[in-house]
Amino acid sequence: MKRALTMALLCVAGNLPLVAGAAPSAESDRAVEEVAAADEAELVAPVAKGSLHVPMPEGAPPLEAPVVVEVLLHIDQDGIVQGVELLEGAGDPWDRAVIDAARGFTFEPARYGGLPVAVEIPFRQRFEPRREPARVDEELPASLEGVVVEKGTRRPVPFAAVVIEVGERSFRAETAEDGSFRIRAPAGHHRVEVEASGFLRFVVHELLLEDQATAVRYLVERRSYDPFETVVVGRSERVEVSRTSLRDREIAHVPGTFGDPFRVVGTLPGVGQVFSLLSYPIVRGANPSTTGILLDGVRVPQLFHYLAGPSVIHPAFIDRVDFYPGSFPLDYGGYTGGIVDGITRRARPDERAVDIGLDLTNTSLMLRQPVFGETTATVAGRYGYPGLLLSTFSEDAFASYWDYQARLDGSVGKGKWTTFVFGSYDEVGSVVDGEKVESLRSQFHRLDLRYRQGDEALSGTYAISFGFDQIYTGAEEGTLETWSVEPRLRWELSLAEGMGLRLGLDGSFRDTTSATTSEPRIVDGELEVPALASRLASVGAFVNAPWWITRDLVLTPGARVDLYDTRSASKASLDPRLLWRYRAAEWEEEATLWLKGGVGQYHQPPRFFIPIPGLDELTIDMGLPASIQTSAGAELELASGYAVDLQAYYNHMDPILLEPDLGGVDNTPVPPGIDEPAEPSEAAGAFLATRRGRSYGVELLLRKRDQGQLFGWISYTLSRSERTSARGWEAFDFDRTHMLHLVAGLKLPRNWEIGGRLQLQTGRPYRDDLGQIAGRVPAFSRFDLRIDKRAVYKNWMLDFYIDVINVMLAPEPLDQGSESGLRYMLPTLGFRAVL
Repeated sequence: MKRALTMALLCVAGNLPLVAGAAPSAESDRAVEEVAAADEAELVAPVAKGSLHVPMPEGAPPLEAPVVVEVLLHIDQDGIVQGVELLEGAGDPWDRAVIDAARGFTFEPARYGGLPVAVEIPFRQRFEPRREPARVDEELPASLEGVVVEKGTRRPVPFAAVVIEVGERSFRAETAEDGSFRIRAPAGHHRVEVEASGFLRFVVHELLLEDQATAVRYLVERRSYDPFETVVVGRSERVEVSRTSLRDREIAHVPGTFGDPFRVVGTLPGVGQVFSLLSYPIVRGANPSTTGILLDGVRVPQLFHYLAGPSVIHPAFIDRVDFYPGSFPLDYGGYTGGIVDGITRRARPDERAVDIGLDLTNTSLMLRQPVFGETTATVAGRYGYPGLLLSTFSEDAFASYWDYQARLDGSVGKGKWTTFVFGSYDEVGSVVDGEKVESLRSQFHRLDLRYRQGDEALSGTYAISFGFDQIYTGAEEGTLETWSVEPRLRWELSLAEGMGLRLGLDGSFRDTTSATTSEPRIVDGELEVPALASRLASVGAFVNAPWWITRDLVLTPGARVDLYDTRSASKASLDPRLLWRYRAAEWEEEATLWLKGGVGQYHQPPRFFIPIPGLDELTIDMGLPASIQTSAGAELELASGYAVDLQAYYNHMDPILLEPDLGGVDNTPVPPGIDEPAEPSEAAGAFLATRRGRSYGVELLLRKRDQGQLFGWISYTLSRSERTSARGWEAFDFDRTHMLHLVAGLKLPRNWEIGGRLQLQTGRPYRDDLGQIAGRVPAFSRFDLRIDKRAVYKNWMLDFYIDVINVMLAPEPLDQGSESGLRYMLPTLGFRAVL
């Protein structure tokens, strides 16, 4: 009964996600982690060993109609069923018969990138009324042949059961991986039923003619549609400490994000913001320039369009978003705060799609099509017109943006390669006497080449990125241009039982040119505008070695070295780190409790509070900002899809460079035990000082994974972030003591979905005229609402949605005066067509 194994690797998993279970092999666990991070692998479903037959339960009453029982099988890395979860029951004795039989199933394990992984798959058992089976040697004069595809998307439905009922007899076949089938049967009018896990029952009557083949194409309807859903592969056995990975509805249907995957990070523990509509994260009390915003590990100079616009990458490319508030892997060099990494998905060799989107601020298009051999091409783009909404506030302002992406995914032998070109353009300005005058314009373009090859013993990933960035600040002499080249190399190998090794090399060369806005001067009778030109060359190397000391304890020591060189200075950093995880308890199929922790040092080049591409290297002679991060916590994974993650952290930041000192400098004596802060450097300006900082707190995440009808999470952060000043330790200007987010999405009948997001946070500090902290602005609360409706047609479907930010028009405080609160409500109405 292979029909029960609906193949998630064909991206028809929909509401049947795969997640990882226990993984006893440290080498395999380590390798799978790297494969998943690189997103260069393909998933191969488990294959049954022997029969999956479930016998009719003894003493069961006679059936007058079919009885269906559906369960979720938890299959481990060795192909053994470790747990069976009831999804759709029919009562005893039918439920008990299926659960007992399924516990004895065995499989060839699922494989991801050639490595065995633990997965969850649905299994559906249909108990039929007793009918006389067809005789093997019987001459059957007619046949029914065709294909079963998913209504709305036209994806093939593999391993579906096609049954022809003739009186008390039945004739059946199973669809192949391409959805095709063929059945021999008697001639005449017959009832045909198609059954597939995750789909509604499909019944039709066909006329089969003698000595003829009747060709059909059956469109079966999924129980619940979601055009954003993709394959989910995860694992509970991890070596990292603080990663949160979001997928599917968790990145596409969160209210208040307009479907943008990267904005969801703002709802997770440890994340504050300068202003709720601006996507500049304050992660664990560190300024935005210390957090890396990346795409497949590559730094993106501008992730979001202007004026609270969407990210510059079409959501169809994003498979998942990985968020590390701290203790992030050594792969990510050059940051002292957190990491937000959008991981793209490889297109399948046979994948075809047309995706059209339209809302009040932008229009998007995505096309995907196989082009040659095992190669699939994807092109996408988006044009934004935020000026339409901006005009409701000001008739003298204008804004627009566009972005593009083009990608090829292919294979050569055992290796897989990707060519990815993407870029964006933004402009804002004012209208003066009917003429548009630009005040800010930026664009960037990237070419990313990647190749991965290897096996369980040794594998490597080789990549290089070429880039061009440009920022225009209102005058030609203020234009800043940067050309860059960034190679990346990764290797992973197995050293011995329970021990692996990961190595990496990163390089970067950036050349920045600009004309400054300083006063021009006459030289030899000619006007000269002082020019700015700088170059930064850097190289980084890292090594770490996950070591499973026992089945329950893994230590991951490692270190990273980075060298930076400019025309004016050279700097180097050494960052040792240690992570650990310990499985403290395991309750068979119910839950697993992990204890975890980490400590490490982190360095980065100096960056302004809001990072400006091309300016990283201008002040490297000041030194390298650094932090020491420590964390400890526990996480509880429940088989029901719920998870609890509790962490405590302490980060010491010394030095902090190029961070605005809103308190200014005064002559207040320095208390004992507090070092005198350094004088502001000329490069940073008189309003900047070299300071020290610290942040500490507790983070809680209670999460219901995207399995079934409900998903969501509750995140809470209790924290404190401080800086040194002439007055001693005082609160960081964007410190918030309490931050609470409640996110929930619920699938309703007839392909409706509703979601809500509640944000509560205490106010940040404000200062008096002398620059001293005088109190905190009022607390802020916001409620966002999203409603989705999917209309499914034969060969395409539409996704209509309404997303409203700040439904209650709650004012967001800007300073201590309650009258200063900014009231806003941002609604959008849109649709997405998947053809």
